[in-house]
Amino acid sequence: MKKFLLLTGFMAISLASFGEVTEPKIIDDAIICSISPNGQYAVAQGAVGLRIFNLTTGEEYTQYDESVDYVYYAGDGNCVSNNGIVVASLQDNPFPLYWKDGKWNTLPVPSYAMTSNYAQAINADGSRMCGTLRIAGMGSADDKLMVVPCVWNAEGDGYGMPVLLPHPDVDYSGSIPQYITAVDISSDGKVVVGQIRDSNGILSYPIIYKENENGEWTYEIPHEDLINPNNLEVVPFPGEGPIMPQFESFMTPEEIDAYLEARKKYEDSGYMLPCPEYWEFMTPEEIAAYNEAADEYNEKAMIYNEKYEKWANFIHSVVLASPDYAYNQVRVSSDGNTIGCTVMTEGGIDPLTGFRTVENSVWLFDLTSDKITKYSKNGDLNIYYIGNDGIGIGTTSAGTVSDSYILKDGEAIDIVTWMNSKVPEYASWINENMIFPYEYLVGDVLETADIVMTGRATATPDFSVISLSVQNIWDYFDYGIAYTFDIKTSDSVDAIMPETQQMTIFDLSGRKLKNADTPGIYIINGEKKVVR
Repeated sequence: MKKFLLLTGFMAISLASFGEVTEPKIIDDAIICSISPNGQYAVAQGAVGLRIFNLTTGEEYTQYDESVDYVYYAGDGNCVSNNGIVVASLQDNPFPLYWKDGKWNTLPVPSYAMTSNYAQAINADGSRMCGTLRIAGMGSADDKLMVVPCVWNAEGDGYGMPVLLPHPDVDYSGSIPQYITAVDISSDGKVVVGQIRDSNGILSYPIIYKENENGEWTYEIPHEDLINPNNLEVVPFPGEGPIMPQFESFMTPEEIDAYLEARKKYEDSGYMLPCPEYWEFMTPEEIAAYNEAADEYNEKAMIYNEKYEKWANFIHSVVLASPDYAYNQVRVSSDGNTIGCTVMTEGGIDPLTGFRTVENSVWLFDLTSDKITKYSKNGDLNIYYIGNDGIGIGTTSAGTVSDSYILKDGEAIDIVTWMNSKVPEYASWINENMIFPYEYLVGDVLETADIVMTGRATATPDFSVISLSVQNIWDYFDYGIAYTFDIKTSDSVDAIMPETQQMTIFDLSGRKLKNADTPGIYIINGEKKVVR
């Protein structure tokens, strides 16, 4: 039986000593993956399903099912709208899902779609979703595009049939790609971003879909020159190789039966008898016909192998020279002007394994200027979110000591430093409360230490609400804790206060100042104010 739990009043930590700063909310056993653009709703992915929070009222809607062993998965992009619509999917289920007004609904799919169709993201007002349709299986007899991108547009109380987004027919090598996806969508729904997965399943690269004022969609591959940057001449895939002739094709049914009988005696003897050969049961004419076919096969195989080797060398050279975009780690900013990708490169040699490590960095593409800004942090930085004005959030990998960074103007700023420039009280609170103990060996001695982790962050487009979800990797029974901070403080001061405004300004030590021109807490006209 499918149920929804309606809970209220998740924990809030008192910050009374900080004046009028809004209290951060703490939610146990939650990893928040998306916040609605207006900051009202949040979605957390859990091991047993999704948790949907109304951050304004404190209500929670938890999905679980007592009778069926399956889990709802949130979309990989911005998966919750301002009116609380959440997009999700079920493994191997033909119908993508969305949660609205307290219940789950299915999205329509065409009859030709197979299982594993996914809704990935929704725009701010809930009028459009993006996702993918599976139209062919891995075992297709012919090379076919298996996954295609689409959008669902709101119609009446629900959504209409998906509209396929335009996409290329071939990849960089001239072959049919495996997947073409749609992962994230801008707030106005007019920009969608996804990836092309090449025919070999080796190389992925971003694709952007845009809707013009006439409702027409086009696509572009940003910085396509980065794929095959050495401009190597495309070597076409040579197709399937020649088929080796089989002895059975040149034998009569009686000869085949005789061979099989001899083979059984050989096996029943414990492989002590001489192993029978096909040609022992064939006529000289049949053997000659087989040998002629074998010679023809060998000639074709030699030509094919030469073509295949040239093609394989071309693919290998392109993959080595092109950016290695992490699969499905692509995001679009809320204003549609920036996309972000995680790019993987080979690092140094791991002294423990002897293998080369992988280092991740974030590349932000400015769609208005064609500029690429690259961000790195100790070789482990992944794109997680992009807000307005090209400001992104990068996180370290899951399963590590995870931390988040604000990506702005070419600098990866750790969350505590960034928070200190916005609301210093919150930065202090993080340093005092988001501490996780761990144990480690020094020789034979077990030592303990504490570490501050800021986890994986996501936010609203203006970064007025930001959530940090932290998992203690040293505690297998700890799923995670989400901390949500409201940066929209009504008493904040966003600009320098000149003396001509006739304000009385003191710092916290009681010194009278001419103006409040640096970030901090001040007493202005008798009231506590925060300067960012």
